Formats: sequence, C-alpha cells, structure tokens
Amino acid sequence: MKKKKILVIGGCGFIGRNLLEEFAKDRRYSVVVFDRPEAIKAAAKIGSAVYVPGNFDSRSSLEGIFRRHRIDTVVHLVSTTVPASSDGFAMVYDIETNLVPTVRLLCLMEKYKARRIIFASSGGTVYGPGAGGRAAVSESCATNPICSHGTVKLAIEKYIQLSSYLHGLEYLILRISNPYGEHHSSRVQGLINVALRNMAEGRPVRIWGDGRVVRDYIYVKDCVRAVKRLMDAAVSGEIVNVGSGRGHSVNEVLRMLRKVAGELRVERRPGRKFDVPRVVLNVSRLKALTGFVPTPLEAGIRKTFEWLSGGGGR
Repeated sequence: MKKKKILVIGGCGFIGRNLLEEFAKDRRYSVVVFDRPEAIKAAAKIGSAVYVPGNFDSRSSLEGIFRRHRIDTVVHLVSTTVPASSDGFAMVYDIETNLVPTVRLLCLMEKYKARRIIFASSGGTVYGPGAGGRAAVSESCATNPICSHGTVKLAIEKYIQLSSYLHGLEYLILRISNPYGEHHSSRVQGLINVALRNMAEGRPVRIWGDGRVVRDYIYVKDCVRAVKRLMDAAVSGEIVNVGSGRGHSVNEVLRMLRKVAGELRVERRPGRKFDVPRVVLNVSRLKALTGFVPTPLEAGIRKTFEWLSGGGGR
C-alpha cells in the first residue's frame, strides 16, 4: 500500500502535536513536519515523522521539502498572530508572515504537483459580530472580521479557493473555534489552559470585560479526531466549522475552572474592541460528515487539569 505523504506546517504547535499523535496511529500516512528550529528542538518527537526545521516565510526552506519529498497533502496550521496582537502596525507583520507566505506556499504546491491543502482557519474571528444572530453560526453566514487576524485568515481562504479555480487544487478549510487541552503552551492565548496554568502557579487570571462574552470551546482531542476523519473521508471543496456547537460565557468557564481546580483569582480589565460578543458554531455539517460527538466542556477541562497536574506543559 502506497502511503500518502503529508506535510504538516506548524506540526510542533498545539493542534499540530495532537494531530501528529493521530497520524502516528495510522500506517497509511507518512508525515513530514515543518516548524521553527526552536519549536522542533523543544518538542518531543512523535511517531516516525520526519522533522525539518525552517521558517515559514522562507521560500527556500519550503521548496527544499517539496523538492525532496513527493508531498501529496499539506496541512497548514501556522499562524504568527493572535487576535490581540494582530492590529495596529502589527497588521503589516500579519500580512507579511501569514498571507504572503501562504500564497507562496500555494505557488509551490502548483509547481510540485501537491494536490491538496487542509487549512486551519478561525471560527472565532472570520464571522464577526452579529453573524447568525442568537443562533449558532453556519458556514454560509456572512464573514465580517473585526481584527486583522480574522481578516488575514479569510484572505487566505479566498486565495486557496482561487488556486482551486485556477489550478484544480483540492482543499478543505477548517473554521476552528477555541481549542483547549493537551500540548498547549501559550501564556497569552487560550482562556482555559492559561487560566489552569495561572491557578497552579498562584497567579490571577486576567479577564477583559464583564465575562459575558460567549465562545464555543472544543477539546483538542475532539478537534484533531474530527480533522483526521475529514481527511480519511477525502472531504474536498468544503468549508467546515470545527467546534462543539455549544456556547459558554467566560463567567461560566470560570465557574467550571473553580469547580475542577479550586481557588481562582480574577483580574478584571476593560473590554477589547476586537472581541466579538458571541460566537457559537453550527457544527451540523461536521456531524453529518464525521459523526462527531464533542466532549462536554467540564469533562474536557478536567482532562486538561489532569494533564497539567501530571507535568504536562512543562
């Protein structure tokens, strides 16, 4: 059986490491991981994947991989910004380090006949305020991002679709909500993991606004299993929301954190303009394609707490 050669860009990151664990269980895939040298050095190797250090904004680094390996599918997980760090003068950085390198990647895929791309977009920022009203947001809802991070994600989606139209590139765009769980390392992005780590270290949890902002949180193991099922089923030409389909306010999450992990001190800050008041994803398409059933939020928080308590993230 000929293995599919997968290039995972950003494979040492949060979602990437969890996805590599899924690939390691399946002999049908041969995986090449591309990430920053320091990220590869810090990450434990997973399975039989080949690790190649380099920078995403370097054409020569990426082209070397396509030249040496007959890549069939690219899984694009890289983002150099988060919503809080993408505006102001950082917009130029966002474009130069995310949008431009992705367009260059698409050109390399055409040149070396790589046929398929899976792109991790953002289910929390591409839709914008008011999308779906009080109902869950479907993939057909209007996209009106209010931060550069979401705008660049949406622009990348459009360039991928343009490459599909012009060159026949197969694609799967994943609008992922707010993942949490094992292998998370950021100190600034991801409420649940950041809060649990701060609680363990006796530091306060910083909250912007009154805590009524509603988000869709997805346990990362659920996220990568859903992604793997979509890939196994060769779903193509689709934009798919990947979330739990359930909304929880920040205040609700704080109550669950206290229940699971104990004392929690909150440091309140003024609300931020780029925070969409409510985003809950409609995941009916994901369920129809994969039979996806999400882990309840409190159960996922408990799994994350157990991982951290066992030394995870150190």
